[in-house]
Amino acid sequence: MISIENLRYASVLTYRWKIPSQVISVVDLDKICETCDSIKDNHIEKLKAENRKLKKHIAFLQNEIQALELKTALTAKAVPLEDMVAEVTSTPEGKKAWDEAWKEQIEKWRSQMETGAISRVKYYRLLNGMDQKTLAEKLGTAQPNVSRIERQGYNVPVVTLKKLAKIFNVKMEDIIGS
Repeated sequence: MISIENLRYASVLTYRWKIPSQVISVVDLDKICETCDSIKDNHIEKLKAENRKLKKHIAFLQNEIQALELKTALTAKAVPLEDMVAEVTSTPEGKKAWDEAWKEQIEKWRSQMETGAISRVKYYRLLNGMDQKTLAEKLGTAQPNVSRIERQGYNVPVVTLKKLAKIFNVKMEDIIGS
């Protein structure tokens, strides 16, 4: 067993390569190393040159993609949201995925409403797929008024509550909450 006292650092390796002198002389080893280094250096330079070329190609292709995206954006016609939804829900898988996503979104809105992050008016507006402008038109008012009505703590007039209940097809109590 080796004790710690007997261990000490030695700068000289405890082993030596034993190569028969008649096989490879020291001069031959130096030539081999020079040759290997030269091959390695040449290969590295070739790889660096190839890398520079590839970077230039990538930059060119990225510019082309941006140009095509811009050209497409300028010439493409807008697709109505209803058409996109109809296309997505045209298959059973698409319909199922749409329904699941819609349920998740409803739960998110319900949670926000229950924690006070959004008002009940906003919750029912979102639930009915309306934007503030559309709700304002149905109420016969301007969009900024809808924004005010949707603020937490805003005291909505009874006349407006009746209109909202009719638009959302819910009871006034549902909009007021408990």
